[in-house]
Amino acid sequence: MLLLKCQLASDMGCIRTNNEDMILFNGGLYRDETYEQKFELIPQARFTAFVADGMGGHEGGEFASELATQAFDRFITDLPSDLSHEVLSGEIKNWVNETHALITNKGVELPQYEGMGTTFVGMFSYEERIYMVNIGDSRLYRYRGGILKQLSSDHSMRELTGDMTTPSNVIYNSLGAGTSAFADFTELTGQLLDEDLFLICSDGLSDMLTDDQIEEVLHQEPTAINLIEAAKAAGGRDNVSVVLLRVTE
Repeated sequence: MLLLKCQLASDMGCIRTNNEDMILFNGGLYRDETYEQKFELIPQARFTAFVADGMGGHEGGEFASELATQAFDRFITDLPSDLSHEVLSGEIKNWVNETHALITNKGVELPQYEGMGTTFVGMFSYEERIYMVNIGDSRLYRYRGGILKQLSSDHSMRELTGDMTTPSNVIYNSLGAGTSAFADFTELTGQLLDEDLFLICSDGLSDMLTDDQIEEVLHQEPTAINLIEAAKAAGGRDNVSVVLLRVTE
């Protein structure tokens, strides 16, 4: 049995006039607020912790990130029991395709939202197993023994081409934008150790702070608010959302 101690916070940042990020945590949606909870991961419990970073101009990004987080919450709630890893992987692919189509079609129905999309990254539990899902360039990190490691891969053109002159926020994979979408889907169950700290964040954090700077904040005082304040002190050019999950056996 695991105990997960969660802190989350979402902030508009210093420049933007609206917050296009959305956090999904255990059935709740969070934007422009903070929240803390301890969660006992008992057998058969289903747990979700995700960050969606919307894009598409004023209100479009907000709508896309909300649609994605709501859709995944329904997906986890309705997911049948006792699925194998292979079948679950197929269900995740179906969810990605359906949610991509949902957001795309909403943009067609409502022209003011045309071209909207969202990233989506985080962790969920199913049948006593822990999984990661990643779409886009929001990030999942693990902080263990004073060392920060990025577990997700950025679906960015900079990462794909290796060209560091390409802006970091130009991505080739998201829910809603583009002709199709895909998800990295990985099991993390055997990788969780007592006192591991997992960080899920939008690029409003990772674009403002280097990994070394994030690591330093986590070393000094690991709180979601401290990370957001550090990003804002560095310029806060984008919305910034953070989820911190501490594992305790």
